[in-house]
Amino acid sequence: MSSNKSNPLDWLSEDPFFKKQLSLKALEEQWKLDPNQIDSYVEKIIKEATSSSLNNDGKSSGLHFEHVDTHNFLISKITIPSRVHPENIWVQLNRTQIKINGLSKEQSEIIQLPFPVNPEQSKATYKQGSLQLRMPKMLSGRFRDIDVRYL
Repeated sequence: MSSNKSNPLDWLSEDPFFKKQLSLKALEEQWKLDPNQIDSYVEKIIKEATSSSLNNDGKSSGLHFEHVDTHNFLISKITIPSRVHPENIWVQLNRTQIKINGLSKEQSEIIQLPFPVNPEQSKATYKQGSLQLRMPKMLSGRFRDIDVRYL
């Protein structure tokens, strides 16, 4: 490969497949972006996509959290501020919301869940400033036979 590291597209000119398939001049002209700008843009987009910080009223909740959707579970990871003692926190859960109490005097935060969960089988753990809830998804249910009464 070429020892010139100034152009990230140099490897294309040496690859026999791409050499025949692409117009490299057009790509080189489009590649005039500063790599630092690209890095900061990607970091910003990832941060926006993975940390929702709006409660159900559309107001900023102050808590940073993210939801991870697996096949059978919804896992929510919530960052608890360092000023809050972990043993003062208690969590309430219904099918569509997490309510975190004990953050400060009379203050609680509500986080909207993306889909219904089963609160009775949910578990929460706290470790190093992070509260993690593992919640089984509500099943859509199986079809059941219903007896039909003929009149």
